[in-house]
Amino acid sequence: MRQWFTMQATDNAAEIVIYDEIGKSFWGEETVSAKSFLDSLTALGDVGAITLRINSPGGDVFDGVAIHNAIRAHKATVTAHIDGIAASMASYIAMAADRIVMPANAFMLVHNASGLAWGSADDMREMAADLDRIDKAMTATYATRSGSTPAKMRALMKEDRLMDAKEAMDLGLADEVVAEKKMAAKFSLRLLPKAAAERFRAETGNGQSDPPPSAPVPEKPEEQPAVPPVSHEPPTPADPPAPPPASPPAATVVDLNAARAEGIEEHREYVSSVTDLCTLASAPDRVGAYIRANTPLATVRKELLEMRATESVLPQHPLAQHMGTKAASAAWEKITDKMNARNK
Repeated sequence: MRQWFTMQATDNAAEIVIYDEIGKSFWGEETVSAKSFLDSLTALGDVGAITLRINSPGGDVFDGVAIHNAIRAHKATVTAHIDGIAASMASYIAMAADRIVMPANAFMLVHNASGLAWGSADDMREMAADLDRIDKAMTATYATRSGSTPAKMRALMKEDRLMDAKEAMDLGLADEVVAEKKMAAKFSLRLLPKAAAERFRAETGNGQSDPPPSAPVPEKPEEQPAVPPVSHEPPTPADPPAPPPASPPAATVVDLNAARAEGIEEHREYVSSVTDLCTLASAPDRVGAYIRANTPLATVRKELLEMRATESVLPQHPLAQHMGTKAASAAWEKITDKMNARNK
């Protein structure tokens, strides 16, 4: 289970560290809950000062709002240190602190909320209305903190603004800029908008991953004496010459950034394929279990087809009411073709 925060208290002070994606995972991973965070915060007791350290790409909106409100309501004086990046909901949580400190090479990202919706046009409109309400509340928080206008904050959020420390302080979203701090992010940037992630990688260089392993350097063989030492033992039959030692395999240098990016893209395609299959089979409740178990697509397809075959009335995609059985079958084949194309 992924632990995205730690807390510890000493005497009358405490430290909270958030160094990963916040709250529930969008990718089917098992994570500790926001409730666990709130319970741990309560367990700190009546500490007078809290140091909040953040290096996070963001996370679940509602978990982030709950954490922001809990920190805001705590009677301790809270100082937030953005050690690497506070993006999305991580930046919103930082707004709960009494003081925000950023090293000169740290970043802050603000942007509008996003979400997924499935269903009718009414369902889509309801999701859009929910996102509008979330954005309005977040805009008010950023505007109050910065002393700026809601209109200016809305423009920044719509832009997916990635700010360095100086810009964040100029905008009133940070209180102090200190000396640069070396910080390697151990999390994926998959939650960041593409342009922001690319700029973040470009400006932080190799700081977002461990350096690739260097190729081993073979030791220099010891020089042999020109004349062998004299032995008084009787000679023994000469053994056949030993075969020359095999050359060591060439070291493979792994580009971890490229490997992680490739893995993330493969996972996204896998999640999309599983979702397509389960949706077409009218079994969206199976998506999470398949993804958590990393079930092969062939197995997913086989199980869903068997499920359809054993039911007296075939489950239908919501659009199948208007498509008919023949059209639904064609749609299933279209989804299968799309997945096969992804795997070529």
